[in-house]
Amino acid sequence: MMTPLDDDMLTALRAARPDPGYQPSAASPQARAMLARIVQARHRAPRQYRTPAIIAAAAAAAALAAGLTLLPGNTSGPSPATTRLLAQIATAAASQPSPAVRDSQFWYIKSWVSFQVCNGGSGNDCVMQKPHERQIWQSVSNLCVVGLVRENGQDTPLDENAGVLMERVGGVMKTIKPHCPDRGHINDPTYRLLQSLPTSPRTLLDDIYAQTAGEGQAQGPDGEAFVTIGDLLREAIAPPAVSAALYRAAALIPGVTVVPHATDAIGRHGVAVAYTYQGVRTEWIFSMQTFQYLGELDISTANGSITGEDAVLQRAFVGHAGQLPH
Repeated sequence: MMTPLDDDMLTALRAARPDPGYQPSAASPQARAMLARIVQARHRAPRQYRTPAIIAAAAAAAALAAGLTLLPGNTSGPSPATTRLLAQIATAAASQPSPAVRDSQFWYIKSWVSFQVCNGGSGNDCVMQKPHERQIWQSVSNLCVVGLVRENGQDTPLDENAGVLMERVGGVMKTIKPHCPDRGHINDPTYRLLQSLPTSPRTLLDDIYAQTAGEGQAQGPDGEAFVTIGDLLREAIAPPAVSAALYRAAALIPGVTVVPHATDAIGRHGVAVAYTYQGVRTEWIFSMQTFQYLGELDISTANGSITGEDAVLQRAFVGHAGQLPH
């Protein structure tokens, strides 16, 4: 017998698939697990493959519910040039000073961004946002502490754990909150969580594969690992030793390549490390002089059009949400 919760699940699954004849199974435990993730509040800036994040999660849930066989990611190993470049980038990252960070602080990241937004999540009727500034403040120690996103002239409280899962209890839909304090997880970490990550590249990459298993099915585990590391580079602050390990871990992902000439969202020139899947090449762009991370670019391999771009302008630790660095 179908319940209202089953109806809600089926609605989300059907919305993720453009073909009207698709009939997902609400009984699928994989679909239920993925749908639990759909209602999570995600604060990361949208990406071409996660725009919006709910649609991407729903699409993955639909694929799981339908029992689809999805294509694997790239299988060729990184070239020697890729390994050398990421080793240089890692060495530069490891040489940065390690700040003393208090639990009461927030990390602050300012970026210049523009992402592709698609109506209905079908890949059709997609437009690029107007380039704009994005600022984010997040507690370094506890995701249950309210942070802030400032974008397009609007301040949005960042309370990722305000409602993680809707569950029917006694005939009433209730919000189930996580245990607090919450240091986060690999896709939405705090600084304290990042401090706890292993600094052995192989161990770190294996952990990322394990923690992202079942996510990003369309690009496969290698693509999801690359995406996860890229998210940590773009809108998080990791300790120098962990940053270096992330770069060295990326050098172990099959299919990672070098783009000798790349330009970020504000016109800074550099060299890029890239991964291609589903017709989109994602580039992490670095200064050729300092090997500092500049930003990210998503490019359609079919026509060369940009589907997402992000340039990091400033990173710092501050005393409270909304405070600007001195």
